[in-house]
Amino acid sequence: MFSFIHLAAVALAAASIAPAQGQTPAANPFADLDKYIYPLAPEIPCPPVTTDTTDAPEVQPWADKAKALVTEWFPKVCQLLATEGWKPPKEVHLVFKRDIGPPAYTVGHTITIKVPWITAHPDDFGMVIHELTHVIQNYPNGADRPGWLVEGMADYVRWWRYEPEGPHPKITERNKYTDSYRVTAEFLAWCQHHENYHLVTELDRAMRHGEDPMPVFQKVTGKDVDALWSEFEAAQK
Repeated sequence: MFSFIHLAAVALAAASIAPAQGQTPAANPFADLDKYIYPLAPEIPCPPVTTDTTDAPEVQPWADKAKALVTEWFPKVCQLLATEGWKPPKEVHLVFKRDIGPPAYTVGHTITIKVPWITAHPDDFGMVIHELTHVIQNYPNGADRPGWLVEGMADYVRWWRYEPEGPHPKITERNKYTDSYRVTAEFLAWCQHHENYHLVTELDRAMRHGEDPMPVFQKVTGKDVDALWSEFEAAQK
């Protein structure tokens, strides 16, 4: 039987021959395996997922798909982060509203999703994965949690685990690791591959314990974040 450990080993080996930026997913036979590279942590089952489409009943089919996605991916995201000993929420709540600013946002265990956004972008389920990551992060009050890093980690889970075939940003000299979202996610993915595969988990662990995550870069890789960024920038040329 092809065990989980064997699958992880094959996927890690496949990472060394990942497609170049812009290459079509079909040219990368290992693209799907990228979704299943996880630290070997115990699986945490998904709590009940509820949906509220009172404000837009017509999006219930989309909400049902989002609910199934959260149920499937909750345990997988937990395995990417430092969730040992973590108490999951009693439920995950998906609320659909017509009149909110961003495409989605998360407060505690509730993800609020903008109806006009999913109407215009019906395939954007990756946004749900990003917000689900915030549900699981849910760092304690008072934690030293740089916003750029929190968002970068959520985009890392989305773009390098859920949909690794998606578009990657073009990094230029104007960028910096604090740019958040996809830029920070690209940097974290590079550090994971070239330095230490457990970096994201350890960054999450520090913030989950209310600690400053910045020393983690030095602790895990032997290099501070600025040195890592310089190497990352050079690798983009």
